[in-house]
Amino acid sequence: MSSVLSSESWWQRIGFSAQIGVRALPELDGDRQSSVPGLYVVGDLADAPVIKAALHQGHTLGQRLAADLGAPSDDPELLDVLIVGAGPAGIGAALALEGGPLRHLVIERELPFATIHHFPKKKLIFAEPRTLPTPGGLWFDDAPVDELVRRWEDALAERRLPIEAPLELLGVRRSGGLLHCEVQAGPGEPRRTLRARRVILATGRRGNPTRLNVPGEDDEARVRHALVDPAAYAGRRLLIVGGGDSAVEAACDCADAGATVTLAHRGAALTRPKEKNLQRLRGMAAAGRLTVLADAQVRSLSGESAALTAAGAELKLPFDDALVLVGSALPSDFLRRLGLRMEGDPSPGRVAWIVSFAVFTWLFYVLKQKKGYFPFGEGDVLGAVPKLLEVDLGFRTVDASFWGTCVYSLLILGFGLKALARWPSPTQRRRLWSLILFQWVFLFGVPELLAPLVIERPWKVYALTVPWPLSIWSLVDAPSWAGGDTLTAVLWLAVGAFSAFVLIPWYVRRNGEAFCSTLCGCGGLAETVGDLFRHLAPRGATAKRAEGAGQLILFMAVPVTLLILNDAWQFFAAGALYNVKAFAQSWYGLVVDFWLASVAGVALYPVLGNRVWCRFFCPLRAYMERLARRFAKVAIIANEKCISCGECTRHCQMGIDVMAYAQRQRELSNGDSACIQCGICVEVCPMDVLRLGERGEWKLAI
Repeated sequence: MSSVLSSESWWQRIGFSAQIGVRALPELDGDRQSSVPGLYVVGDLADAPVIKAALHQGHTLGQRLAADLGAPSDDPELLDVLIVGAGPAGIGAALALEGGPLRHLVIERELPFATIHHFPKKKLIFAEPRTLPTPGGLWFDDAPVDELVRRWEDALAERRLPIEAPLELLGVRRSGGLLHCEVQAGPGEPRRTLRARRVILATGRRGNPTRLNVPGEDDEARVRHALVDPAAYAGRRLLIVGGGDSAVEAACDCADAGATVTLAHRGAALTRPKEKNLQRLRGMAAAGRLTVLADAQVRSLSGESAALTAAGAELKLPFDDALVLVGSALPSDFLRRLGLRMEGDPSPGRVAWIVSFAVFTWLFYVLKQKKGYFPFGEGDVLGAVPKLLEVDLGFRTVDASFWGTCVYSLLILGFGLKALARWPSPTQRRRLWSLILFQWVFLFGVPELLAPLVIERPWKVYALTVPWPLSIWSLVDAPSWAGGDTLTAVLWLAVGAFSAFVLIPWYVRRNGEAFCSTLCGCGGLAETVGDLFRHLAPRGATAKRAEGAGQLILFMAVPVTLLILNDAWQFFAAGALYNVKAFAQSWYGLVVDFWLASVAGVALYPVLGNRVWCRFFCPLRAYMERLARRFAKVAIIANEKCISCGECTRHCQMGIDVMAYAQRQRELSNGDSACIQCGICVEVCPMDVLRLGERGEWKLAI
């Protein structure tokens, strides 16, 4: 299974919401090979935004290609491996090939480690993550940028890696099983073609800064998109545009260096920078050492004065230099020129895959829930299948529902083992094994195999493991349904009430909404079969508001439950309540239990991620959210090392902008989020910023 539509392209295409903190990426297979056979992608373009991770990723791929290719080509003009980009990922790959028999070349359009060269000179680079070794014997420890660059340049000179710069890749054409790469040393220079058996693209994205696209921005003498040396702006009027950590740090550093700084950002308030950077900025602004313009849009950088709109007013701001620090964008046009598909690019194969997934889901749940819809209805082409699935096992007769539960449990086991391989940490192993075992023991073994041996209605065991309001019938029983045994009916009613109103609040107090990610049967499928789709969750304000649908269903579940109870126990013999049980079964059950929970909740995995049902419609999660807001103790805590890579947000299956919490060192709890405490954001953070903790443990003024 591979991702088939990115939430960014899909939702932006239909105008649903803007994506926040999600890194757009090329479509890659498990070996990091792109849609162009033989062309691989590593580094920042392949989800490795941290220097050491990029080094390691490039080195690992270089070793793999060396093993796959084996002996070098007999053609002396043919490169075995062409590495594009001499940043950490590209150099990591070159170190893996160093001393081997394969002919390889690194090309770079600027100079080796150009991105790191463009960092502020005194910026401290951390050798994170600590648990990851630095490959190829390269020195790497916490150090200022200038020292790190000096040491690495000395290492390149000593090792004499085959690097040619400046040389830029312009295009790739595949022919005869080889990759023909068109390159150029610079504008006006002749173009030439390099042939290679394999190509590693390690160019990163920082060389593609996001632009304002305003007049004057192309004046390279005055306008830059990176800060190298704050001292260069001493005594000059400097306009800095941006609202992130880079812009705030640059504003403070340049003001300290003697520049007259104005920081302009488009938001009504600065929400992205770390708290320590905000405190520093506020202190300097209060002391009159720099100026901050909120709600500001730059209209022009031409002439002696920049034209801005700030809080609705037109301003003219004299400036000598400008720094536009509004982030960097994926070089999508360049990648598409190379022939790479991006996550989210539509294709007939993807559409067919999604339709097939949806059809399979429909067929499975129609059969499992015995709805009698096409094609399993009476007289339909597969109308005989439900009868064929009725089998006498001796201790009970089973039907399609039993076999569907078998298949469901097998899917959770099989894909659960795959998820265990993907997330091997002890925390994730405990969580995934909890889902697998809970499904096999309490959602299959006990109710389907053990309970039929000892009680008349074994399905009532689900009253304890599938609590109200996820299942209304967990809270419903009546004498008439129990053969006139009022005591049994009261007992099952008490079991359902105990599960819903005692066990669930107790669990939420201790674990928040982790029931969804550690015990729930729906969650078991989402965390296993749906694991590869977690990054497709829609984000933004509109998606957040849509979560209210679950509260609406919770609200509807209350009167529906009361109506069914009244119909069963005849508390009120009112004509207006005639046959309300049948109404609830055909309406609430059909819409909520079948269409939303079963069909749409699973069939939309490849489009909207693996938590469509849980996040937007599940009344149990809505119920737990109401409880968790008030007294859940758990939270995700952040330290001060966030580098704003966006990996936590990208992998959040509930569409939470986790990075925004991490940037501000703000605890992520159920006080203001739909977090289900799966902990994947902790796993994917390359800087060990996040950890599971207790609510109120970390308090900062926001």
